[in-house]
Amino acid sequence: MLISAAYYLSYAEAVELYHQLRAAEVQALVKTCGPPTFPFGDGMYYQLLIEEVDAERAQEAVEAFELQRTTTTGPRCPMCATRNPLPVPGLPWWKRLFYAGTTLHKCPHCGAEFPL
Repeated sequence: MLISAAYYLSYAEAVELYHQLRAAEVQALVKTCGPPTFPFGDGMYYQLLIEEVDAERAQEAVEAFELQRTTTTGPRCPMCATRNPLPVPGLPWWKRLFYAGTTLHKCPHCGAEFPL
């Protein structure tokens, strides 16, 4: 009988967990779940189903994945992936208007500006 190992995953998360389970020699099935996409599509999220007898072997991989998924890493630069970009002080009026509701950040490594 199939049981759910993880659910409400994005596609990238589902694929990553699938590969981790395959490395632990656990067969998994990726299936859509959640509310349907517009107008009558598949679910917006994904879940991984495993055999009930493999639940014990999969538990360690799923717990490690959930810990990694829930740990916040902080913002990164979209260009070079440098951690902890700095907020830009003293913006001109047009940038404050254009980026209203967000904070403009600048990467100390590559100099890219982006909103967060």
